[in-house]
Amino acid sequence: MKITRLSWAGLMIESPTTTLYIDPLQNVINMELFLGIPKFPIFPIPLPKTGKANALITHIHQDHFDQPFLKELLSNEGELWGPEPVFTEALKSNLKANIAKLHETFTIGDFTITAVPAVDWIGDEQISYVIRDGKHTILHGGDTNWHGYWWQIAKKYGPFDATFLPVNGVVGAVPQVVPAIEMFGTMTPAQAVSATRILGSIQLIPMHYAQFFNPPLYTQFPDIENALDNAGKDQEIVIRRLKDGEILEL
Repeated sequence: MKITRLSWAGLMIESPTTTLYIDPLQNVINMELFLGIPKFPIFPIPLPKTGKANALITHIHQDHFDQPFLKELLSNEGELWGPEPVFTEALKSNLKANIAKLHETFTIGDFTITAVPAVDWIGDEQISYVIRDGKHTILHGGDTNWHGYWWQIAKKYGPFDATFLPVNGVVGAVPQVVPAIEMFGTMTPAQAVSATRILGSIQLIPMHYAQFFNPPLYTQFPDIENALDNAGKDQEIVIRRLKDGEILEL
C-alpha cells in the first residue's frame, strides 16, 4: 500500500492496479471567506498512472467534497462513494456515485473498504473509512470530532498500521449555525493521539491542520506541533508527520 499525503485531509492510495483518493482537495477560492487564504499552496493532485481513479468522500463540506475536481478526476468512468448527502449531490453533478453505509464492506480493485462512524461538528452526516489491502489496514478520519465509537472500531477492524486523523481542534463560527459555541469542532492533538492508542495503531499521521487559519471564523488549536509531541510521548504513540506530496509505504 503506497499512500501519498495530499493537502488538508486528502490521501492518494495506490496498489499495482488500483488508485484510490480520499477527500481530494484542489479548489479553495469559494471557501476563503470562512477558512481564509491557504497558508501554503494546495498540493497539485497527480492523476492515476494507469487505469481509472475512484474516490471516497467522508462528508459533504466543500473542503472534503471538491465537486469540480472530482468531475475531472473521475471523468474516465471513475466512481465515488460517500454518505447519502454526498451521493445525492454527486448525482446532481452527473458523477457516478454510491452510498457507503455504516459497517458495510465493499471492494475497489485491490482495496477492501468499510465505512465506520464519525461525528461532524455541526451534525452533518459524516463517515470514516477503514481501508485494507490484504496485508495492511489504515483508518482515515475525515474531520471527525471525538466520539465513543473508537472502541467498537478497534474491536471490529483493528489493529491498524496507521491512522490518519484531524488534529486542528478548530473553534469556528459557521454561517447560519447559531448560536456559535466555543467548543472544538474537530479533534485536538491529544484526542487524536488517544484515538490512535485505542485503535491499536502503530502510528498517527496528523492531518487537517495548519493550512487554514482564519480567526474568529476558523481558529485552530494553539501550538499544535508541541501538543502532538507531548501527547505522543505521554501515550507512547509514534507521530509520523507527512508533508503534502510525501509518501508512506506500508
